[in-house]
Amino acid sequence: MSLLRSWDVGTAREPARRAGLVIGLAQLPLRPLVGLLSRPQWQGTENFPASGAVIACGNHLSAFDPFGYGHLLQASGIAPRFLAKESLFRVPVLGALLRSARQIPVLRGTSRSGDALDAAREALGRGELLMVFPEGTYTRDPELWPMQARLGAARLALSTGAPLLPIATWGGRGLWPVGSPVPRPGRGRRVRMRVGEPFTAAAGEGETEHEAALRVTEDLMTRIAALLGELRDLTPPDRPHDPRTDAHRPEIGRTDPGFRAPTEPRR
Repeated sequence: MSLLRSWDVGTAREPARRAGLVIGLAQLPLRPLVGLLSRPQWQGTENFPASGAVIACGNHLSAFDPFGYGHLLQASGIAPRFLAKESLFRVPVLGALLRSARQIPVLRGTSRSGDALDAAREALGRGELLMVFPEGTYTRDPELWPMQARLGAARLALSTGAPLLPIATWGGRGLWPVGSPVPRPGRGRRVRMRVGEPFTAAAGEGETEHEAALRVTEDLMTRIAALLGELRDLTPPDRPHDPRTDAHRPEIGRTDPGFRAPTEPRR
């Protein structure tokens, strides 16, 4: 991959892969800084499709992940486009920058929760690559394996035909611990990522849309866990952690005192 395409200079990329002015300017200070802090090690970047719509899905460990995945994508000649929590878009200045960079807000639990999927479908229709965290938040697994995920990425893949691309990352939580306002670089800390092979999703004969989304999501998270196992040189658990049974909320750095475990099985 050429350095020119990596930095998105002029018309080095096709339109669907161009990052735009905001990301182009932001990468000038961020890219060298992120590289210095994380000393990234990437494997499998040849699995990024050269063109066309893609739904890239990665595990989520810490606040560093958007920078790490964004660095990987931009250096691979692909505009970083994320589905991100709507609350981030309400932060002064940051929200305006996110919108200008064409990131997509996710409004969960509201009458407008489907807007994100509509915007995502439009982006995929333009041939863009979208980066999604299927778990929706930092993993709550005690051993930091991927946990049971939401169905949004699978639904997108099933409705648009865009391939799913599993990616795993390891090392981000050590670099930027949950609860810390800033990264904590240290000796020997390195962020590693492994890009898997893309695969297409389709409903099986007799499957409902919901059943297909459950199956595809399970397949996707199994693939991400396997990639993470290769990075960690460990075998992932047979069953992913069910976040509904865990009162701890790493995304807020504490245990939820009002937590009540569900009594019904996951469907």
